[in-house]
Amino acid sequence: MGYIGGNLQQAFVERIRGVDRERLLAVPIDVGKRSAVALVCDFYGELVVAPFSFALDERGLEVFVRAVATAEAERGSTWVRVGLEAAGHYHQTLLARLRDLAFDVSVLNPAQVKESRAQDLLRSLKSDERDLGAMAELLIRGKGRPVGHLDDAMATQAALCAHRRRKVKARTAVKNHVHKGLDLVFPGLSGCFGDILDTKVGRLLLAEGMDPARVRRLGPERLRAFCGHRGVVLRRAKASQIVEAARDAFALPEAIAAVHTGVLASDVALLASLDREIASTEQALAEVLPRTPAAVLITMPRVAVVRASCYGAALGDPNRFANPGQVYRLSGLVPKLYESAGRRRAGTRICREGKVELREAILELGMALRQGHPDFARYARELEARGKRPGVVACALGHRANRVAFAMVRHQVPFDPDRWR
Repeated sequence: MGYIGGNLQQAFVERIRGVDRERLLAVPIDVGKRSAVALVCDFYGELVVAPFSFALDERGLEVFVRAVATAEAERGSTWVRVGLEAAGHYHQTLLARLRDLAFDVSVLNPAQVKESRAQDLLRSLKSDERDLGAMAELLIRGKGRPVGHLDDAMATQAALCAHRRRKVKARTAVKNHVHKGLDLVFPGLSGCFGDILDTKVGRLLLAEGMDPARVRRLGPERLRAFCGHRGVVLRRAKASQIVEAARDAFALPEAIAAVHTGVLASDVALLASLDREIASTEQALAEVLPRTPAAVLITMPRVAVVRASCYGAALGDPNRFANPGQVYRLSGLVPKLYESAGRRRAGTRICREGKVELREAILELGMALRQGHPDFARYARELEARGKRPGVVACALGHRANRVAFAMVRHQVPFDPDRWR
C-alpha cells in the first residue's frame, strides 16, 4: 500500500523494523560558526549522552566521535543516525568529515526544526538544547534527507554554480548602484540606450567619466572620434542623441558632481571585475559539465552550459528521486493547498517551501524551451489565451520542462524534438 511519508519513510521503516529502539541512536547536531552542540539519545527519546559542545576542528571532531562511540558501546547500537541542521555554509565542512568517517548523516531543514519546536509550544523559546530536542524528534520519526554521494565533478559543479549565483546577485546590486550614480552625474544618458550597461558605448562613457559638460564640448563628431580611438564604433545618430541629452541634462554643483563621478567610476570598475569573475566561472563550468549527468541537457534547445549546470547542481544525484514530481516538490513550485473536512481550497501562489536554486533552474529551463521549441511556445500561448497570469504560465512551463530534463538526466537520453510535435 505504500507509506504516508513516501520512499524516504519506507526506507527508514525497513531499517528499524523489528529492532529494539534502545539500540537505535539519534545524534542531532546544532552547528554554529566555530563550534557545535550535540546530544545522543535512543529512539525512545531517552538521553544517552547529555548535550555537549565541541569545536569545529579536528580536535573537536575527536571529542564528538568518542562521545558517540561511548554511547554505541553502552547500548550495543545497531544504527546511529546523525542529523545536521542546514546552516548556510557552516555545516558543510563538518558534513564532509562525518561522511569521510562513514557516519549515516541526514540534513534537516531549519524551517522543519522550527516547526518541530513549535509543536511543543516552544516557538518563541529558542535555545541550543531545545533545538537539539526538536532535531532528535525529527530523526526518530525518520525525517531529514539522507546525504547522497556526489563525485568530484558533481561537487565541483555545485560549488561553481553557488559561486556564480552569488556573483550574479552582487553584479545586479552593483548595476543598480551604477544606474543611481548615472542619474546623478548624467541625467538622461541612460534613456539613450535600452540598457546602457549592455552596450560597449555605454560602458566606455561610464568608464571615462563622461559628464554633460564634457559631452557638450566634444559635440557629435568629436565624440565619435573619441570612441573610435578606443576601439568602439559610435554611429552618428546615436552620437547626436547623446549630445542632445547632455544639453538638456541637469547639472549638480561642480564639487558634488566630482564626488559622484568618482563613485560612479569605482562602481563601473567593480562591475567589470564581477563580469570577468562570472565569465571565468562559466568557463570552469564548461570544463566540468561533460563529466556530470547534466551534460545531456545541452541537447535541449536554448539550453547551454549555465542553464544545464545550474539544474544539475541543484538536482544533485538524480538517483535519489523516484520521479520528477519529487524534484518539482523540492523546488517549492507546487501551489499552496488547504483542505479541511472534505473542502479543498487550492492556492493561486506557489508554496516556496524548497530549494531556491532548484526553483530558479527549473523556471530557466521552462523559459528556454518556450523560446526554442514550438510545442512549448504553443502551450504557453494556450495558457495565456485562457487568461493565466505570467507567473502561472512560467510555473506550468517549468513543470513540463522539469519532467523532460529529469528523464534526460536520469536515463542519459538526449533531447528528441520529434517526441513533442
